[in-house]
Amino acid sequence: MAYYAAYPSNQYKSNIPLWVNFYVAPYDVRAAYRTRWGISSRKFGHIRLPLPSEPGFQARHEFAQADNPVGPVISMAGLLNSGNNMDVLFERTLQPAKFYTERQFATSTYRRFSNITELSMVSEARKSYKFDYIFVPHNEAEAIDVENIIASFRKWSYPVVANYPERTYPQNLWVIQVTPGSGLQNTFENLSEIWLGEPLPCVLENVTVKRNDKSDPVVRLLPNGSSSYTLLSLIFTEFETGTFVPQANYLYSKSEISARGGIFPS
Repeated sequence: MAYYAAYPSNQYKSNIPLWVNFYVAPYDVRAAYRTRWGISSRKFGHIRLPLPSEPGFQARHEFAQADNPVGPVISMAGLLNSGNNMDVLFERTLQPAKFYTERQFATSTYRRFSNITELSMVSEARKSYKFDYIFVPHNEAEAIDVENIIASFRKWSYPVVANYPERTYPQNLWVIQVTPGSGLQNTFENLSEIWLGEPLPCVLENVTVKRNDKSDPVVRLLPNGSSSYTLLSLIFTEFETGTFVPQANYLYSKSEISARGGIFPS
């Protein structure tokens, strides 16, 4: 049975309009088990926390210079872009070489227009998500819940030891999902898309824990010895890059496309 924890779990939970659900499952090389539905269906942990006050994301793709198919280049695309005229194609292809010869005899300074390169995508974006939480437990039961949640994130960010010397299993995989809370009339099909931009399966990259308020020179403790004030910061990064599937109007990861056999009916 999977571990489940939520905060707040008392009467204050009715005041939460949106929840963030964190599902975690072991790493697997099989594509179907690396998908969002594969991870959430075989999860060993599920933590539910309120959506932070400033959610957001950035999708930054990586580009590099590559050959421009428009030309001048000898190819079918180059021929089509030369009006299917071989003479024009050869003339355009020779122009870069002619330029270096013309420079020796030119009486004025000029620069020939260059259209032989273009920016080409070399890597799709891997979105990162940062979640900041402040826990102020009101009693011993809430303090225990907070410590269990923090310990779960911290421990599950590490690889698990294997039954072989000097070996561990790879890192765990995470799914992040936004769901409605009490009193919210959800008219959107996917709240995760609205608030977090369709997060793909992630890894937990950073866990930061700070105890007590830094402006308070005195360490405040609860009767059971736990901190009365805890700051938790989590950074998740997408495990694989994604691809837009127009037939589904959705982003799929590499494993999610492979799990479907790469076939999407039009």
